[in-house]
Amino acid sequence: MKIKHFALFLLAISFIAGCNSGQENKTNFKSEAYVGANIIDGTGNDCKENMTIIVKEGKIISIGKSNEIEIPIDVKIIETKGKWVMPGLIDMHAHVTILPVDSNLVIIEKYDQEASLEALKTMLAFGITTTRNPAAPTGDAIELRNLIASGKAIGPTIFTTGFALNRTKSFFGPFAVIVTEEEIREEIQNQAEQGVDFIKVYGSLKPEQIKIAIDEAHKHEKKVIGHLQNTTWTDAANLGIDFITHAAPWNSEYLSEAARINYRPTFIGRLYWLENVNYNDAPIQDMLTAMLENNVSVDPTLIAFRTKFWGDDKYYTQSKYLDLVPKLVAGIWNKTTFTSSWTPEDYSRAKKQWPKLLALTKLMFDKGILITAGSDFPNPWIIPGISLHQEFELLSEAGIPNNEIIKIATLNGAIALGIDDKTGSIELGKEADLIFLNSNPLDNIENTRSIDFVLNDGEKFIPTELNKYITMFKRY
Repeated sequence: MKIKHFALFLLAISFIAGCNSGQENKTNFKSEAYVGANIIDGTGNDCKENMTIIVKEGKIISIGKSNEIEIPIDVKIIETKGKWVMPGLIDMHAHVTILPVDSNLVIIEKYDQEASLEALKTMLAFGITTTRNPAAPTGDAIELRNLIASGKAIGPTIFTTGFALNRTKSFFGPFAVIVTEEEIREEIQNQAEQGVDFIKVYGSLKPEQIKIAIDEAHKHEKKVIGHLQNTTWTDAANLGIDFITHAAPWNSEYLSEAARINYRPTFIGRLYWLENVNYNDAPIQDMLTAMLENNVSVDPTLIAFRTKFWGDDKYYTQSKYLDLVPKLVAGIWNKTTFTSSWTPEDYSRAKKQWPKLLALTKLMFDKGILITAGSDFPNPWIIPGISLHQEFELLSEAGIPNNEIIKIATLNGAIALGIDDKTGSIELGKEADLIFLNSNPLDNIENTRSIDFVLNDGEKFIPTELNKYITMFKRY
């Protein structure tokens, strides 16, 4: 998946109180044995204590009990006793081709490479070794993906779409405006020929257009991601869509006939939707069944709604981690957000409905729908890297157990991307995409932040070397 043409000899800085930093010696070892760590393998299994993982040329070649495994003489031994190791994280929703805006706050469809690479390094510092980029200018998205894959820049492996297909142009996203069947098929063919990994369809498309897009994308062996609103999740699932993004469908078909009259599909209208939807009614139950039966996966991006519903809270708007945000992105947030016009009463109303939004994610999890984890960076107040860890805390708030959250953030993402034979869990033959932690995330999901170092295809990275602003990993 990734090709690395360089080696970095970084300052090994420990985050354990009382430990001194030291310079890592340069060696000729091609293999490393990480000895003594407790393995959380990403499959939902129990933690395995005092284990050793041997890595060669970026792959896991041996796993075993530290007191039983045989370590060849030419393997470098790295002591990791007292640490926990889990698979690298997969952010299934990060728009990493960062787009500037003009003086009217309309997106300029040419990415800022410097800001994009800065965000990718920060994501890697927070343990993200794979990411999905769902909507970007097609050429830019492929260029950035290939830049990382070639080893010319540092960051997670990227899987990307091109322009999102939409019936209308919008100021806030990179869209290919399509209406007719010919336009839909031509755009998808063009993106497929350029080399995108997926196709993205957007909210204004009607079911008949979604059907055409799915048919054409599947002809080119490309799966389809849907940010839906005009088309119900039920219809999209039955039409064969592969992925759905975000935490709720926001479609009037899921409301009672009486409630539909006053529903408006706006941001503030989503509060009305939550106030009036009944998850026990047939429309929602039929939706869940259709999604399960058609193997549709969902990345709820709860953090993207939390930061909107709490858009008046200094916890987000004045976070001390704002230094981790590329200046280009922070500058946009300071000018406008999606809830800038909300009143105190609107925010109060939103917070009251928050448990109901969480409950829908829990319903999907309980139903057995494949849930994955995504942050939706760079939406306002969503910080690269750390906001994915905040997503884990929201999944915990929804009632999902910690071992399942780790699976959601690792193996589930790999399954959805079709790369679970290569990454997503700690198993023989898989890439050494690993995070070594100082605290146990099964005890407290916030401990996924306690990162000592990251292996990306077996290459070691220290968080503070990737982003100078990172000094600690703790709840703020």
